Amino acid sequence: MTDTPDSDSASDSEPPSDQTETETETETDTNAETDTDTNEKTDTHACSDSDGDCSSDGETTDASAATTDSDPDATEPAVQSADGEPTPSDDSPKDEHPSGGGGVAAVGLSLTTSALRLTVGVLAVLVRILHAGVLIGYRHLTDTDSRDRARRWLLLEGDRWTIVVGFVVGIFGIALVLGISDVIGVRESRFVTTMFSTMIAGLFSFIPIVVSVNQLIVSRLFGTPDRLTERIDSVHEFRARVESQTAGDGVSPTEPAPFLARLAGTLGERADSLAAVCGSTDGDESESAGESENEDRSPALEAVCAFAERTSDHAETLGTQLTGTTTSVFGVVMPTMDHDYAASASEARRLRSRFDEDLSDRVRRSLSELRELYVTADATRQYFTTMYLQQELARLSRLITYSGTAALLLSTLVIMIYASGYPPVAHEGPLLVLVSLALAVAFSPLAVLFAYVVRIATILKRTSAPGAFTPPGERHGESEER
Repeated sequence: MTDTPDSDSASDSEPPSDQTETETETETDTNAETDTDTNEKTDTHACSDSDGDCSSDGETTDASAATTDSDPDATEPAVQSADGEPTPSDDSPKDEHPSGGGGVAAVGLSLTTSALRLTVGVLAVLVRILHAGVLIGYRHLTDTDSRDRARRWLLLEGDRWTIVVGFVVGIFGIALVLGISDVIGVRESRFVTTMFSTMIAGLFSFIPIVVSVNQLIVSRLFGTPDRLTERIDSVHEFRARVESQTAGDGVSPTEPAPFLARLAGTLGERADSLAAVCGSTDGDESESAGESENEDRSPALEAVCAFAERTSDHAETLGTQLTGTTTSVFGVVMPTMDHDYAASASEARRLRSRFDEDLSDRVRRSLSELRELYVTADATRQYFTTMYLQQELARLSRLITYSGTAALLLSTLVIMIYASGYPPVAHEGPLLVLVSLALAVAFSPLAVLFAYVVRIATILKRTSAPGAFTPPGERHGESEER
């Protein structure tokens, strides 16, 4: 009975303990809600400060959560980097499109193919041109007439500037083709500098040539007043003799072309007169020649008539070529290269000596006049040849000086470009063109020397012995190149 009140008191004390726990839990929930509200307010302020980035972050979080809920086999969430940005995982899908390297390679392959096709086309054209040139050259070499015309053009008739330009362009083309085909390379700086250094050393060897040519020209101008006066008097005497032998107003022209044309006209008139005398059958000519109208002419008259016809043909050809447009001395000298005046003068003398008894006085007098005219024509040609050679040598020295200076400057420029090795250029083409052009210009003094010296030497050989002696190279009808 004593324990009953204790138990009752214990049972009565238990309800307040449960109530206390309930109140504690209620206070905890209230604190949690307060913290939640505080966090939401803090997040709201943070969102307002970051200009609305929270909305996107929230949407991203919701999307990630939805993806995780819909796909249970989803991969692990992305790992965040040090700055808080998500880093894609290794299992993320890769870009299926290339980054551009394949397109660049395709363009490079296309350009290489086009360059190869262009190179092959150019080489094919060059091979065809070379083949055609070989065929034409072979035909000219096998044909005697074509070979003689080509030699005559090269040695006498051809324009010297055409030969020089052809020589230089040929060197440029050969160097360019060899450079494109990698036979010679412009990347070898030592080779290029050595080659042009040798060119510069060779160019200085042209200086003695120019000095010697100028000394040769000037030596004919030097002299004492007495010697110069004698030279001028001899020219006046020669002009007076031509004026006495030729028809005209009594004063011979001072220009070379009209002067020689007057002499050629007189030569043709005397030849026509001699041919007419040989063909006549009346008067004294019949009695002295011993022929009649129905009889054949004697061998003497046949020979004299043939000589007169050849002289008339040459005078007509010479007068046709010596027109009013002929201004250069070479244009006057060139038509006289095809006739042997010394041999013609000797033939006239031989005919008169051989058939002296069979010829009339008029025929003998005509032969003597033709002989004198031939001697005068030979002296005139030699004098004009001397004038031409002086002018040509002066022009040669001037052109060698010009071309040598240009070659020296351009060769020095190339050496300066290659002084530090291969130049830093993007493409080799312009450098190859520069080296080929410099090489061609470096050969230009040699081209000038070749073009002018071959013609000077040819004319000197054909007119080396005026008068009664005729060297083999000057005989009419023979090749100039012997």
